[in-house]
Amino acid sequence: MNENSGIPPVRQHGEPAPDGKRNDDETAQAVATAKQYIDENFCEPINLDDLAALVGMTRFSLAKRFRQRFGTSPYRYVCQVRVRQAQTMMEQGLRPTEIAIEIGFFDQSHLARHFKRLCGMTPRQYRTRCAQSAGQ
Repeated sequence: MNENSGIPPVRQHGEPAPDGKRNDDETAQAVATAKQYIDENFCEPINLDDLAALVGMTRFSLAKRFRQRFGTSPYRYVCQVRVRQAQTMMEQGLRPTEIAIEIGFFDQSHLARHFKRLCGMTPRQYRTRCAQSAGQ
């Protein structure tokens, strides 16, 4: 606060309050920015510390607010985006071995584990279904 007038200083848009706390709109915008970053950069390695620094939050605050807003953790959201991309690529005829590293998974088994958890079937089973659907 300005010592003379009792009026708080003007902050730049997105700048946290001097006490480190943000209002609800600022927090919602920061979380939306984190989601957008994931959507646009899912092929790259993304870690919570870097994501939190990008939006000016602590990792714990971002994880909590992200989960409240989107119903899942940032890590699981990254996996969901990658699996959706894998589905699209498999529908285009690409093989999981070609896809895994390209979309940000460590290897094919990493893709398969998340794919099965999210889709209820293996990538091979998914490809078989896609091929059967295309043949009908």
